[in-house]
Amino acid sequence: MFKKQQNWDRNLPKISIITVTYNRLKDLSETFSNVISQTYQNLEYIVIDGGSEDGTADFLRENSANISYWISEKDAGIYDAMNKGALAATGDWVIFMNSGDKFFAEDTLTKVAEYLDNSVDVVYGGVESVFNDRYGYRTYQRKPYDLSIIWREIPACHQSIFVRRELQVQYPFDTLLNWCADHDFIAKVYVAGYRFQEIPIVISRFDASGGVSRDLLNFTKERWSLCRRYFGKSFEQDLYFLNEYKNFWLQKTIISKMRNLLPSQWLVALRKYRGIY
Repeated sequence: MFKKQQNWDRNLPKISIITVTYNRLKDLSETFSNVISQTYQNLEYIVIDGGSEDGTADFLRENSANISYWISEKDAGIYDAMNKGALAATGDWVIFMNSGDKFFAEDTLTKVAEYLDNSVDVVYGGVESVFNDRYGYRTYQRKPYDLSIIWREIPACHQSIFVRRELQVQYPFDTLLNWCADHDFIAKVYVAGYRFQEIPIVISRFDASGGVSRDLLNFTKERWSLCRRYFGKSFEQDLYFLNEYKNFWLQKTIISKMRNLLPSQWLVALRKYRGIY
């Protein structure tokens, strides 16, 4: 059962935690355990499964006492599933904590809730990224990016962003995007004039090891496109994305192949020397 918070203020906002998953039962169980360990009481937990065939539905059925709503059916991808979760939510605020993602601490929601009031629409904080790959195990905490560069960087990962539910429903994720629908959403509501607040709290902890599998060239293309869509054309911005695209192309076609030829211990030593995580 959910952990009990002493002296619970029932006037605090209701938070909807949404997890989308597909054939990731082990990761889902870890996220589930993390969510139900939260000391904050005024919350609901929603799980949207894309029709997994690894026992996920049985797991959800067995733990339904701690899940406010769940469904297991085919969807059109991660952002379609996240839109389904937002539509099912009944809280004042929503946050997406997908399979494998975790809140940083058991009292994270208790701390964040103090900032969730009528004066803001989007609240965001820091993240701790966990890497466990050929370079070893390491963690890295990052504060949010400044909103002045929202044209190229989402201020925080979606695991560290709380959004008013009605706003999330009004502006659903663009399911035509593969990598950056969360950034697209944030940019859209930012230019629409909604109120943002950064808070001094590390909100989430997630495994970033899989980032190397991202199609970095399409990642750049999608961000470049949304930049032009919401912030117009700019020589400085176009130059930035051209340079990023060039660097990612070199990394994909040449550097990564050269790196694979080197012993792992050499690469680890070089990354430590350069301060790369």
